[in-house]
Amino acid sequence: MKKNMIKQALSRKFDTGELHRDSDLQDFLKSINETVRTMNISEIRKSDDSAAKLRIAGNQLYRERKYDEALVCYNESICYAEPNSGQLGMGYANRSAVYYEQGEFEFALYNIDLAKRNNYPEKLMPKLLARELNCKQQIVLGQSKGTVPRPMMSINVDTHPRIPFLADGIGMNYYPRCGRGLAAEKDFNPGDVILDEKIELCGIDFDLSCHNCNHCSARFNYSLIPCPTCPIFMYCSQECLEQNWKFYHRFECGVATKLSSASFVTLMVTPRLFFYGLSQFGDDLQAMMEYCEPEVTEPSNPLDLDYTNLNRLEVYKALYTNHPFSDPEIEYVMKYVACVYYVVFLENPAVSSIIRTAAQQRFFLLSLLQHARLSCSLLADTSDSQSRSLGTISPVYSICNHSCDPNAATFIDSGRSKVIILRPVHKGEQIVTSYGPTWWHPRPGHILGFRCSCIACNADQKWRSMIERRFSPKVNKNLQTLHDVMARNDFSVANKLNALQQFVKRYADRYHPQKDLGMILSSYRLLLDFAVRNENVALERARLQAAYADH
Repeated sequence: MKKNMIKQALSRKFDTGELHRDSDLQDFLKSINETVRTMNISEIRKSDDSAAKLRIAGNQLYRERKYDEALVCYNESICYAEPNSGQLGMGYANRSAVYYEQGEFEFALYNIDLAKRNNYPEKLMPKLLARELNCKQQIVLGQSKGTVPRPMMSINVDTHPRIPFLADGIGMNYYPRCGRGLAAEKDFNPGDVILDEKIELCGIDFDLSCHNCNHCSARFNYSLIPCPTCPIFMYCSQECLEQNWKFYHRFECGVATKLSSASFVTLMVTPRLFFYGLSQFGDDLQAMMEYCEPEVTEPSNPLDLDYTNLNRLEVYKALYTNHPFSDPEIEYVMKYVACVYYVVFLENPAVSSIIRTAAQQRFFLLSLLQHARLSCSLLADTSDSQSRSLGTISPVYSICNHSCDPNAATFIDSGRSKVIILRPVHKGEQIVTSYGPTWWHPRPGHILGFRCSCIACNADQKWRSMIERRFSPKVNKNLQTLHDVMARNDFSVANKLNALQQFVKRYADRYHPQKDLGMILSSYRLLLDFAVRNENVALERARLQAAYADH
């Protein structure tokens, strides 16, 4: 499947002068409409022949012990396998073999169960049952990689009465340079886990569609299940699959191949945010138009919602009334996103049966443009080592602003957005995280998509000169003790985190910003990331062990 074909064709039009970046929306629409019609991209369907070829390729990678690559290949095979075919069961069984070799016995058991429930050939069943027994025996013998997180990284402070995944004592303020933001209403300390929020919407690079859940972005150790209709998207659970269909995939599925040819990386979130809203209005386009068309005068505060009794229509309204991103330099990207999704989605009868009249189509186009700008304001964008992107939206976390001088760190993993305090935060201060660069690690080539106006970027000479200060002899002695602790292989992650937290808590207010302190903050953030990821995979194993190993 060739991805980004439409985007590449439009790039050539920019290069040849057929289309200009400052062209109006209708010119963009006309050009993109012509391009899509000319390319006449056919939808790829599920195929057992394709599934078998991909599974055979996965078997070769398995023999070469390239296990992660084999898992991706098996996932592609599972995606292409026709419903109720033996290829589906074979793909799951092959995945279980990889997990067994990796010592991931809980994931192997889960995939053995999937294979048995999806037409795994009877003549091969004895081999699968033997693997199942071996997995259970290995777990009984204590060979599991671990089901108890050490340390626990869940919220460790009092929680908000209406928002159980947010620390109590956090509000929303409006700031002149960055709009709305999270504000501390009391003091917080390093190590305080103040947010652990489930991701509500995501847009993933199509090159990651067999790596991550299409609904919550979780990787789930590649142990995903496929959309039963299209050969592209996968999910970490039946719950995510069903919720994703309800929110927006029912509008995508019939044009999934075209979307993969048009997608502008994480800005798949744009149409998903629109259809998420339409779904919350009960597919009543007129009701959505009546809400969205008037100019927003009263922005909503996501912290005013009651998340113990969630009303997703109110969530959508809180997201929609956020201040949209505006940058003339990339407005052409917003126009491209709106027009290409407008053209592709209207080819799907599931959409064209709802968006029928000229007025409705005009609303759809302008609304996609508005949702593209909104997505840029709301999106948390993370990239892997190959620059493949995951874009996620969480209502509360969307309030948290960027600073190159962060006092908190964000970890997006396993379908959740988690925020942990890095250095002391005092009552009245804004809680800020880094979207990439920091003053201790500037990352010059990193593109934020906006002009940062934080204290580090606007710093005067006095602030910058503070970075070069030296620690006192006493602090240097304590720093050496900290280095010794970090170098000890017999010290647990929990002990090392505690040592880092105590050092930062003791000296950050006095020495911030200072280059050695910056290195400590960097080390602290890396170890927090390690702990969060380890906790998530341990909890995944625990859940699978309870479901499949004890029977």
